[in-house]
Amino acid sequence: MARLDWMTFLAAHPKAHLLAAHVPDPSPTVLKRLRRLMQALIDSEEPVGDYATAIVRRRDITEIQCGFAHCADADRVGERLKATPVPATGEWLSERSLRLDEQAESALEARATPRKAARRLRDPEALTRP
Repeated sequence: MARLDWMTFLAAHPKAHLLAAHVPDPSPTVLKRLRRLMQALIDSEEPVGDYATAIVRRRDITEIQCGFAHCADADRVGERLKATPVPATGEWLSERSLRLDEQAESALEARATPRKAARRLRDPEALTRP
């Protein structure tokens, strides 16, 4: 469906599914790059429901959080990233977690790019569209 901003997503989907990616190097440049890669991967999976991403800082933990309206979308992206299911808190219907270190970042980049390229090959006009 649609990528929403975080607050709009939470208001529209107060009970949703969370994929939390812990970022050990939380420099602003790294965080923005990783968030863009996460969004590209999610977009390449063509989610059926709404989703949103946010950079969330709590105490000494920095995460890129991805919220999904549909469990199947969260499951599919979580599997692609090899995220581990964790017990859900009261705020979420389900939760998955992963650590976005350099190795995971490389894998994320590889996973986010090929599907977009394949889609362009299937639809050559996509190269000329904004």
